[in-house]
Amino acid sequence: MHVACLWSRWSAPGQPYLLSFAAITDEPLPEIAAAGHDRCIIPIKPKNLDAWLNSDPKSLDAMYAILDDRERPYYEHRLAA
Repeated sequence: MHVACLWSRWSAPGQPYLLSFAAITDEPLPEIAAAGHDRCIIPIKPKNLDAWLNSDPKSLDAMYAILDDRERPYYEHRLAA
C-alpha cells in the first residue's frame, strides 16, 4: 500500500536538520469507523505515484485529483482475545 504523505525538512542556524512527515487522512470508511477510528489514511494508486512524488505544489487541483483517485481497499478487523 502506498500512503499519501507530506514531508518537510526544517533547519535553523546551529541546529541539526529535522525531517518530518505526516500521512494524509480522510473520513473513515464504514468498516474503519465500526472499529472505532475517526480517520483513515489515503492510499495512492501505483499509477499515480510519480505524479504525486513529482507534483507541482502550485497545482492543488492536480494533487486533489490524485487523492480522489485513490485505492478503495476493504479493511477487516478482528477483536483480540
